[in-house]
Amino acid sequence: MKNSSLISKIKCIIFNLEELIQITGAKEGLKELELSYLVLSDSSKANIEEVLSKAGLTSFFTAQHIFSESGSFPDAAKSFGLQFSECAIVDTHEVGMELAKKGDFWIFERRNGTDKEGFENKGGLLFNDFDELRELIDLFNAEVDLETEKP
Repeated sequence: MKNSSLISKIKCIIFNLEELIQITGAKEGLKELELSYLVLSDSSKANIEEVLSKAGLTSFFTAQHIFSESGSFPDAAKSFGLQFSECAIVDTHEVGMELAKKGDFWIFERRNGTDKEGFENKGGLLFNDFDELRELIDLFNAEVDLETEKP
């Protein structure tokens, strides 16, 4: 986890495209998600849209929710008027994780044989499927509520 204190709830999830399409239950989870969400990839916007279409996820992402090629986690957050600490990043790539940490984002990774302790020591949280990701974010946000209620 990050070193900063729990002062902001997670309001948005920024998915790495390659991770999003591999998350079990993504389509159902996005339908029920009560947070904003964005998708980011180093591919062209046309390619991202094609991948989303093949995965049956096109209806969830309008053009303003897709960040391609030169887009970054900070750019995506800023475009929605969000502080970095209000965003969860779902990515397993080392480059993505490093950028997310520099921006003070919360980092989540889909468990895929990853060394849990090694990843969590790098500041990330692991999940198995979309339901578990949502549960982790709900627990995190509940903890923020408890922290901000303290005198």
